[in-house]
Amino acid sequence: MNAHEVLTGDDGLPITKVGAWTREKHERLVKYVSITRDVRRKFLNRTYIELFCGPGRSLIEDRGEFIDGSPILAARTAKESSVPYAEIHLADSDSSFIDAISKRFPNDAGRVHPYIGAAEQTVDAITSCLDRYGLHFAFLDPYKLDPLPFSVIEKLAKVKRMDMLIHVSIHDFQRNLRLYMDEHDGPLDRFAPGWRLAVASRDRDRTARIKIFQHWLKLIRSLDMAAADGIEKVAGSNKQPLYWLVLVARHERAHEFWNKIRNVSDQRRLPL
Repeated sequence: MNAHEVLTGDDGLPITKVGAWTREKHERLVKYVSITRDVRRKFLNRTYIELFCGPGRSLIEDRGEFIDGSPILAARTAKESSVPYAEIHLADSDSSFIDAISKRFPNDAGRVHPYIGAAEQTVDAITSCLDRYGLHFAFLDPYKLDPLPFSVIEKLAKVKRMDMLIHVSIHDFQRNLRLYMDEHDGPLDRFAPGWRLAVASRDRDRTARIKIFQHWLKLIRSLDMAAADGIEKVAGSNKQPLYWLVLVARHERAHEFWNKIRNVSDQRRLPL
């Protein structure tokens, strides 16, 4: 899920350290799961997917507060809405995280299928067993760009009824932009194939970053999907930009839902 130091939590299992802004991300996730309740009700086979699931519990470092991870929050919210997910697919490259979240997961919140490995491998195992007539929601929350190659999004997009909520790290973009741009077949080439055609050598860092992001959005449109207009830019406690949160879906109703619930703080009007 992230590269933060792994510690032991209040239940003796591994946890990760996160920033206070994680609550804002979780709030949007929970609200989206809640608002889509009536749509889920129409489908017998409804699934929740995370390819960077983490250990299921984290510590907000500057508050000393333990919080549940996104998969547990999503599953619990769906269950409490009386329309639980039937199948929950959880993957992470860290085997200790998969062991921890399997132990932490509520027994009555859905059938959990665990996977160990990088997203570009686990996505194949997951999509191969999804019901083509079901309703599916994937929360993709990598801590940087490289773990989420565009091929993963392409494979999920082949599933007819698939919504995705995607975390795109601005922090990684800013910190490593020039390093990535100089690499051949590097993180940017995997994240947004063909990005070099969208960027000029004279572009300043911010311009290049936005052009690459817009190129990524164009790639998504080529999959017969679209990012909702309401792309949320989230900043940290010192107003430093951290990530974009992007809803990707085919159906306009998903976009309407997102626009109803996405505004959870005064950060929503920050420009790209």
